[in-house]
Amino acid sequence: MNPRPPECKGPISKEIWENFAVWLLKTHRESHAKEILRYAKRFAFVLEKPSQASQLLMLSKDVRRVTMSSLSNLSKYLGVYDLWKQTIRNYGLKWENTSSLETFLSILNTNLDKTELWLKQLIQRLPKEYSTVLVFDALTGLRPNEAVMSCNLITELSNKGEIDLYLDKDLMMLQHFRFPDLFLRKSKNAYISFITPELLDLVLATKPQIKYTALDTKIGRLGFNTQTKQLRKLYATRLRNHLPQELIDLMQGRISQTVFMKFYYKPLLLDVQQKTIKALQPMQTELLSQIR
Repeated sequence: MNPRPPECKGPISKEIWENFAVWLLKTHRESHAKEILRYAKRFAFVLEKPSQASQLLMLSKDVRRVTMSSLSNLSKYLGVYDLWKQTIRNYGLKWENTSSLETFLSILNTNLDKTELWLKQLIQRLPKEYSTVLVFDALTGLRPNEAVMSCNLITELSNKGEIDLYLDKDLMMLQHFRFPDLFLRKSKNAYISFITPELLDLVLATKPQIKYTALDTKIGRLGFNTQTKQLRKLYATRLRNHLPQELIDLMQGRISQTVFMKFYYKPLLLDVQQKTIKALQPMQTELLSQIR
């Protein structure tokens, strides 16, 4: 067994935490940076006293994964990353991904008909700027926070007369990849989304500029559970009969940036766009009719 790694010298000061928060914002979105900071503060004692690292083994798989990621960032900032790596080895800590069984059970336990009903009921009761974002989310397949950022960006750029920086009007394609600070991260990315003129007109008419936390709060106050993450599954399911899995992965950002550039070829994208709009048209017609 490796010798016990040295411990950090004393508790982390308030000033160091503040500087760490600034450092995180250079490479992470604000919401992700806040999550890392929160878990780093909660479990920083592991870097201060590695002998207590066994407590991480008691955490659920998901919590342990985000905790270890947070401590990795913190240890790099503090210059004790080697200490952290040795602690990982000594205590057999692992980043465990979702197993195939867990993925299967997630699919089995997801009722997309209920998700669609939830969406229709909710958009009739939400203020229009919030219902617009939900419909936009369902019809683009973006992650909820990405849908909020995209609607906000459309609003901001249209107000400046610069929507062409984001929208390829020939393909009716939102080019998220042109705004890497918002949409491209180390793992979860969003490259493109196809939209219809009707959906774009809705966003331009409503001009939503909200925060995801505000949307989540609005949903809860209406007495609904939050199912926004299921909208991404609903979108992919609608596309499944029209596009192969590889292209659905492209639409949902599950490819590398290098591979994406190989796909960035207009004749191919035109075909993908036409099939995507055809697959989503029935749902779009129904959802747009629900918005009050």
